[in-house]
Amino acid sequence: MRSMKQLVDELRKTPEQWVDAAIVIVFEDRFEFVGEGHPDPMNRLSSLVEQGGLPIGFAGLLPARGGIGVLKTQVSQDYLSQGWAHQYMKSLCSMVRNQSPFPSPTVSDRRANC
Repeated sequence: MRSMKQLVDELRKTPEQWVDAAIVIVFEDRFEFVGEGHPDPMNRLSSLVEQGGLPIGFAGLLPARGGIGVLKTQVSQDYLSQGWAHQYMKSLCSMVRNQSPFPSPTVSDRRANC
């Protein structure tokens, strides 16, 4: 498993076209995020992990025409072989899609990159 520093470094290397990239931390009943603009991402990530969260990957918005962004996700290398991690990411995508005020899909559905 990679260290907190490695995860924060990887956050900074997410695709440059992503807007508002974040580390996705999953709990049994919710998602939490450590955004690329957080003033102390290492401390925030450590705190969430200490509370029982698992940093399963990354998410960000890919700007699209018309101002509608597309949520993109990437399961962390540590969890690529774990089907449950992909399911959590799909759940996140579904939640975003269901909260979108736009009638057209704003989330793409692909394994490990929804």
